Amino acid sequence: MDITEMKKLLKASLPHKRFKHSLAVYDTALELAVFYGLDKEKVGVGALLHDCGREIPTRDLLMHTIALGLPMDDVERNQPILLHAKLGVYYAREKYGVTDQEILDAIRFHTTGAASMSKMAMVVYLADLLEPTRDFAGIEEMRRLAKVDLEQAMIKAYAQTIRYLLEYDLLVHPHCIEGYNELAAKFKRLKLNL
Repeated sequence: MDITEMKKLLKASLPHKRFKHSLAVYDTALELAVFYGLDKEKVGVGALLHDCGREIPTRDLLMHTIALGLPMDDVERNQPILLHAKLGVYYAREKYGVTDQEILDAIRFHTTGAASMSKMAMVVYLADLLEPTRDFAGIEEMRRLAKVDLEQAMIKAYAQTIRYLLEYDLLVHPHCIEGYNELAAKFKRLKLNL
């Protein structure tokens, strides 16, 4: 299935606002892909389909995940909105024909992040956070940084996400903490010249 067919199917599957968001993430990710010399086609598919699991209403995410027999952890079970990423991987594979593991991982980690993410996965994560309709304190600096240093932008994005989750008494997924800690440790080592 090519990107045009994917767009048509996605448009038919998602609420209008979610589809528009997906197109904005797609455009933002393609811009970042150019900066980092990434495969634009792969980045485009991952960005376009990052929220394809949102075709399932939030209230039904847990039930659908169980019905499909997909594994979940305690954080996901207690905060089912996170399950749209796992359902996204499932739909990307089964409905859109995506088999590339790097694309599937970008979809899987676009909400939580993770340690050892590929540059492509980082681009999709950042594009989701920084697309033009998003607005929060510090976003312009993060947008600038995303076009300069991917890992520095990611650590700022993790910090922003963690602050948001804590402010609203939401659970912080271990993948988010692991991703943040991996980059924070790397930057500490660089600062200390270790």
